[in-house]
Amino acid sequence: MFLFDETPIFSNPILVRDIGLDEALVLHQLNYWIEVNRKTGKNYHEGRYWIYNSIRGWKEENFDYMSLDTVKRIFPRLEKAGYLLTGNFNEDTKDKTKWYATNDEQLEALFWQLFEEKNQRKSKIRG
Repeated sequence: MFLFDETPIFSNPILVRDIGLDEALVLHQLNYWIEVNRKTGKNYHEGRYWIYNSIRGWKEENFDYMSLDTVKRIFPRLEKAGYLLTGNFNEDTKDKTKWYATNDEQLEALFWQLFEEKNQRKSKIRG
């Protein structure tokens, strides 16, 4: 029953190996919501689509299988690594809710780096 009761969580194994499982899951979930906004034309600022929530909101609504402390650690890690961009596009200047966008350029650079490393490993095996 547990295999079919809820929507499964997927992640790219290459990404998981490089940045960690929890970080990859968070990036994939944020990308999911950003794509929802792209399709509906919502939350477009500075040439990107964004998603926002509080850390507690992310934990409760998207990552209920993670501890709050884990979620609190993951977001700054992803920001520091350059995979997440942050902004504040709230109408109320007192609202400090962070907005997030994936840094597609950084993720593309990671993809090509990992792709090249994979090809080099294959060459060594053949050579």
